[in-house]
Amino acid sequence: MGQLYVEGDLRVVGTVEGGLEVTGSVEIDDGGRVTGPVTAHDRLVVGRAGSLVGDVHVARLVVADGATFSGKVSMGKQVDAPPKPVELPVPVAEPAKIEDTVKAEAPVTVAEPVKTQQPFKGQPAKPQQFHAPKPPDRKGKRR
Repeated sequence: MGQLYVEGDLRVVGTVEGGLEVTGSVEIDDGGRVTGPVTAHDRLVVGRAGSLVGDVHVARLVVADGATFSGKVSMGKQVDAPPKPVELPVPVAEPAKIEDTVKAEAPVTVAEPVKTQQPFKGQPAKPQQFHAPKPPDRKGKRR
């Protein structure tokens, strides 16, 4: 269940559960089923095997012979204009002020730098070398 807003026309041939609001026309075709309120700013057509359960607010309404409809109807040219999308302001972060910074109440201790291990006396440090694996020999194998 939800709300579906469509700009233009809508043709329903499956099942819709929830509200429909369409800026144009809605056609519930043969076999289509809508359960929920429908607002069509132009016209609503319920086909001969279509089904509509819900209140309707339309400018014009057509219910074909054999269609199923259950709900209240409000119709006429005074259908409200389609709702405009809501534009939300994007929050902009303000730069922090110096007064807003947190002050430490306890004294801060600075750690001593870590000393690297020195080689044993009398032995020079050996640089580490990396050897890439040798590629396989492809003699005689051409692609």
